[in-house]
Amino acid sequence: MLGALTAFLMLCGPAAARDGQGWNWRQTQTPHFLINSQATWLPAGFSMGAERVHSRLRMDLGLLSPWMTKEKINLYIYADHEGFLAGEFAPPKWSNGLAVYDRKAVAMPTMKDPRKMLAVMAHEATHLLFDSYWREAHREPPAWINEGLAMLEEAESPERPETSVWYQQMTLLDPKTFPDLETFFAVTPTKDLHDNQAAVGEWYIQAYAVTHFLLRKHSRLQFKSLCAALRDGKSVEQALWLTYRYRRIGDLDKKWLAWLADPVHKRRVAALAGEDRKGVDEEAVGKAHGLKPISFKSFSTSFTRPKPGTPAE
Repeated sequence: MLGALTAFLMLCGPAAARDGQGWNWRQTQTPHFLINSQATWLPAGFSMGAERVHSRLRMDLGLLSPWMTKEKINLYIYADHEGFLAGEFAPPKWSNGLAVYDRKAVAMPTMKDPRKMLAVMAHEATHLLFDSYWREAHREPPAWINEGLAMLEEAESPERPETSVWYQQMTLLDPKTFPDLETFFAVTPTKDLHDNQAAVGEWYIQAYAVTHFLLRKHSRLQFKSLCAALRDGKSVEQALWLTYRYRRIGDLDKKWLAWLADPVHKRRVAALAGEDRKGVDEEAVGKAHGLKPISFKSFSTSFTRPKPGTPAE
């Protein structure tokens, strides 16, 4: 299978293309992506890496977004961050990637580290796929599960969650510092946390950790059913009972906190640090206390393109 995919990608060399602003682009087709790049050549291994990301996303999101197996996702890779900001999608200055729902596309700049590019692409493609599921019902997903899932998919594989900076950051926090889940589920960071940078940082780590527990420590079918129940308008408590058989949010809280306190998480990060220093956010893992304050906009790589005539934030 891998040999066939490699042969396919070799046959699909870059072809010239243009966008509406007259820039030259190069197009590369893979089984599941139409990659438009301003650079003549993509970073080494990017096409194969993108297909690996798609395979992983299909495992987790295929039940929610079956169109992903039949239709290609459009990738727009700008030459640099300045070109990305000046491009047709008009992202805010703080963005390093965005999902463009009406084009079934992800746009992003070229980065020095191809692994970082794949992580951003995985994050934004998750938003694209997950939001499309909710938009079918003319609803918006809760912020915690939308962001948590996108961060979860940044890891290189479900078997190696420690490769994600979010998992690494998770190991730094004392589980007792998190608010109880009933309080957490009611928070939307853009509305409720404002400029409280420390609270925003912890909210994102908690969103990652809760979503990780619900998806990776249970079945994908249960997670799909949870999303379906929430999309149908059930409360979080009702959805948890229907799908996971947690009678109260507090029951999930106890199980999740017990999992979070397991020392295996720190051991996995420590083992990764010894195996490959480049795979670890060393500044984060080296800190003994807390997180460096960071704003919501710095955390969020997701951006919904505004409707025509609506200015970007």
